[in-house]
Amino acid sequence: MAGAWELMQDKQVLVGILHVDTTCMAWSLGLRNLQIPGRICPVAGMPYDMARNTICDIALREGYRYVFMMDSDVIPPNDAILRLIRHNKPIISGVYHRRSPPVGIPVMQKGGQWVTSYPANAIIEVDVVGAGCLLIRRDVLEKLPPIRPGHRWFDWKVNYNGLPGQNRPGMSEDFEFCYQCRQNGIPILVDTSVQARHIGLGQATYGRFESCDTTTIT
Repeated sequence: MAGAWELMQDKQVLVGILHVDTTCMAWSLGLRNLQIPGRICPVAGMPYDMARNTICDIALREGYRYVFMMDSDVIPPNDAILRLIRHNKPIISGVYHRRSPPVGIPVMQKGGQWVTSYPANAIIEVDVVGAGCLLIRRDVLEKLPPIRPGHRWFDWKVNYNGLPGQNRPGMSEDFEFCYQCRQNGIPILVDTSVQARHIGLGQATYGRFESCDTTTIT
């Protein structure tokens, strides 16, 4: 089966890789085996929101139909992108679990609470989801109004907590993106059958944190 390097010439998906940590052998093998109908665009050395906005700019400029946001500590199943594309939804994510407190729960929230249980092999709607395994259709990027100058789609607002005029909690750039999408009538969906690994010096799986096996892909 063709992997990342064999499928790079198709212009369906731009895979934007946000480099957030030291990569390990397991992640490299995961990328090698990932089926990508498009090309890879790694971005490092920028703030998270700037990096993601840069990826989106490139995708629009070069005519890609989708952006797949993938962090350099997340290993999706090798057919994850193709499975997510088949749903033909504006925004849809796979599932991966937190490596920071609260550890081992899915990186998604509904009603201000972390989603800790969900049906298997289903599409569910949430309020916000992390952007480590996230597929975005081109028309979403075209439709959304700019948040503020220099922050077209993604905007890191964690440090906005407590500022005058800030009437909601500050959020990370991916949660802020989801918030803006929902404000513009775009639902945030998750395919719970697409289960990604969240790795580093350790990895988070459902309900626990464990040492990372850097030699195998499951």
